[in-house]
Amino acid sequence: MPPVAVSLSDQKNALREDLARRLEAVSPAQAARAAEACAERFLALPAVASARRLLVCLSFGTEISTVPAIARLQAADRQLYVPRADPRDGQIHVHPYPCELVELGFGLRQPPRGAPEVPSSEIDSTLDAALVLGLGFDEGGYRLGHGRGYFDRFLAGRRLPAIGFAYELQVVPRLPREPHDVPMAALVTEASTRHIRSRGV
Repeated sequence: MPPVAVSLSDQKNALREDLARRLEAVSPAQAARAAEACAERFLALPAVASARRLLVCLSFGTEISTVPAIARLQAADRQLYVPRADPRDGQIHVHPYPCELVELGFGLRQPPRGAPEVPSSEIDSTLDAALVLGLGFDEGGYRLGHGRGYFDRFLAGRRLPAIGFAYELQVVPRLPREPHDVPMAALVTEASTRHIRSRGV
């Protein structure tokens, strides 16, 4: 019998399950060390060192913690913003941070709808760089998220350097790719810094 073709969606879902298992196996001590090391690498990137206004993802669950990176950015007097994924329009909205946060059913914290936000027409002129989380990344800078496509839509057509922030165990040689997928400009883990695209990162 000929081999059964596996759809792109099935490939991605299998990877999500594998990566979720990898993340669940990280001990609290490993997680704390990795978050500090990843924050140090992130802040050392030229695009981040020169940035005054940054979009930062708030980690939750088994994701690598962004708390150390955010604390260092705040200590350096950077202006921070956080994303809000809105299922009504399928878009990411950008809100100044610190701000009020609400916790969704699966643990993600984000600003409530109606909170002060950056108009979509001003996002490109407001943000200098972005810290982006995900379930997985590959050596080409492509990201595997939860399947909703929010960040790919947000980053499409923008000059904004998006920097993946992850554990080394989340990096795979190559992810399944679709035409709308947008690669990161760089990827930092606790063990390495990968410069993907030449945008001063």
